[in-house]
Amino acid sequence: MSVIRTDAHTDTTSSVSEVQTHRGDVPLDHIPPSHTHSAMSAPATDISVVALPPVANAVPTSVFGFAVVVTMLSLVNTGALGSGALLVPLFMVIGFLAIGIGGLYELRNGDIFGGTFGVLYATFLLATGVSLKFFAPAADAKASVVNSFGDEVGSLFLLFALISVIFALAARLVNLTAVVAFALLGGVLLLAGLANIVGGDSAVNLTKAAGYVGLLDGVAAFWLATGILMNVMHGKEMLPLGAPTA
Repeated sequence: MSVIRTDAHTDTTSSVSEVQTHRGDVPLDHIPPSHTHSAMSAPATDISVVALPPVANAVPTSVFGFAVVVTMLSLVNTGALGSGALLVPLFMVIGFLAIGIGGLYELRNGDIFGGTFGVLYATFLLATGVSLKFFAPAADAKASVVNSFGDEVGSLFLLFALISVIFALAARLVNLTAVVAFALLGGVLLLAGLANIVGGDSAVNLTKAAGYVGLLDGVAAFWLATGILMNVMHGKEMLPLGAPTA
């Protein structure tokens, strides 16, 4: 990103509309009407528009964080790992911080796709972690309370399944791997959402199905993050991600 500087030796006509001219340290909209003319007619000594320097591509940060979370979650859902005691810390630390920080940097870089993905899914994982840690019903809670909580969590998952489908459609302008990753994520959240809502034996089967789809999504996410990292660092395609489509 460029840095534009305009000083006393430069024509300031085109720059005045882009920056706020000050009389001393007082903005124009705070100068009494009787003094506005003199402030406007005073010669400008230093009017500057300074653009912040660009930051590094932060998409791999978000996508690697997502890949770790979805893979660990899927290993638990398939039964390959234990009770999933680490899932809440993963959601609230790796999920929220890695994905969220990467998203904030991408918004700073002007990347609406990567930035929106990072911030939105980071807050989703934080909300999920907080819900499971502090608001999940106790083991001896009434069935109606447990069912209500499951319905609410399931509905949240279904909403983000829809959001994932939207991202999959938008990712056609990014690359094919991103399309696959978001489409699979939509499937994971759909199955997990239904599992929380229906409960019973069906929930067990739906959760396992979500786990297997999630493992595929983890592979796609790791491929995507690695490809972006390698391709950006080398300045050429080291790992194919699939050309974007119009």
